[in-house]
Amino acid sequence: MSKPRDSVIWGVILLVIGAGILLWNLDILGSAEAAATWATVALFALLGLAFIFGYLNQRAAWWRLIPGFTLLAVAAIIFLSARGLPASWVAAVLLASITLAFLVIYLSDRGERWWALIPAGSVAVMVVVVLLSTRPAMNPELLGAVLFGGMALVFYLIYLLAAERQRFAWTLAPAAALGVMGLAALAAHLAGSSPALATVQRLWPTLLIVAGAALLGYAGLRASRQTPPAVAPPAAPAAAVPPLASGASVTTVTDDAPPAKKPRYERSPITLVDEKPASQASGGVPGGEVPDIYEFLKNAPPEEGSQR
Repeated sequence: MSKPRDSVIWGVILLVIGAGILLWNLDILGSAEAAATWATVALFALLGLAFIFGYLNQRAAWWRLIPGFTLLAVAAIIFLSARGLPASWVAAVLLASITLAFLVIYLSDRGERWWALIPAGSVAVMVVVVLLSTRPAMNPELLGAVLFGGMALVFYLIYLLAAERQRFAWTLAPAAALGVMGLAALAAHLAGSSPALATVQRLWPTLLIVAGAALLGYAGLRASRQTPPAVAPPAAPAAAVPPLASGASVTTVTDDAPPAKKPRYERSPITLVDEKPASQASGGVPGGEVPDIYEFLKNAPPEEGSQR
């Protein structure tokens, strides 16, 4: 109830249910029993449908399915009780509705809501146990076998239905433990139901031995079928260099081409070309040679603006 609206909704539901049960217990509604029954059935059915439609409008609120199906189950129980439903079926109907709620939650998102299979399967097994317990000649050992065997089947189905089975390999541990307990209860039931099957209770662990041997053989078969890892071939040994003869040169001559020499860039001196005759140039060099720019700047007369 993280929102005030949820508190209001649940508050109204509890008030209506409490007032109805109180009026029923005080026999105030005795004269209008039929009308009160139909009104109660309609009330619970509408409340259940309201939660289910709320889930359809907002699929992320999957929790609304649980009270929705539960309220629908209560409406069905009230209706069937008015028709003479045995009391032993009341729990079965209620548990079946919870199973259906968790099954719909799982089917709505099988990848992320895989956990819903655990309560769905567990409650479904409880439905079967409740129905079997209504039989007068039902052996308690058989009920234990159904309970433990059904729970083991639930965890094994989670493993089988998973898209990535390696991720859900942990479910095999509770499945195996519950399966062993179910086999033990079944062996006790068979030994009690027929004296001729008394040896079954003592020899049933041979099934575990056979199953363990089968798993070991399967593991060995898979290991033998796996391809061995690729082995890199050993590197060829380097060719032995023959010893040098006496007096031979130690210079090593290789067949590899010498590396190309990089071009060497040198900065050429910048020269100033004067097209005037060398005799007219101040400080010129005889013979028509081009003076160096540094010599030219050194011998150049100073500018008029620089003199003080």
